[in-house]
Amino acid sequence: MIKYPDQGRVKTRLAGDIGTERAALICRQMTERVMMQTIPVAGGYERFVFYDPPERVQNFLSWLPHEKFIAQTGSDVGQRMDNAIRYLLENGAEKAVITGTDIPDLTNRIVMQAFEILDHADVVVGPAHDGGYYLIGMKSPMSELFCNIPWSTRNVFSETVRTLKHAGKSYGVLPVLSDLDTIGDLGHIYK
Repeated sequence: MIKYPDQGRVKTRLAGDIGTERAALICRQMTERVMMQTIPVAGGYERFVFYDPPERVQNFLSWLPHEKFIAQTGSDVGQRMDNAIRYLLENGAEKAVITGTDIPDLTNRIVMQAFEILDHADVVVGPAHDGGYYLIGMKSPMSELFCNIPWSTRNVFSETVRTLKHAGKSYGVLPVLSDLDTIGDLGHIYK
């Protein structure tokens, strides 16, 4: 899932410390890095880019010309993720994994590991150091995983696990990675 790196629309917490222009540039660079690191290995998985905003489709096509694009839909991040998963599963995917592009250490090996976990579990989650998650995947839609979650807080991962346990779903966990949201994250990435 990718937002177009427009100044003032991306990495707003980071922009508060380094300015909107630099934050947008870093967002663009990080997206390009993650896209390179997650290029599907032959036969491993198929990649789709769920993009936002929809009116920037031509910019996305110019920026990432070899990708398959689908516009994000939904009024908040939870609905957007739920709709992306639902779209993939309703259009032929047996398993679907979604992630953002602000995770500097995300690789195609980790994405493949997520799909392998789904061979034996209902859901896979990749926890982030900040208490959120950088990846979620499943074999059938589970809208309850995207409702009543305190997005952008330290409780996202723990609330997701609580919801999974309450629903009686099996799940697997990937290695913990860092995402890029604050100036502290930036220092960790470019050390």
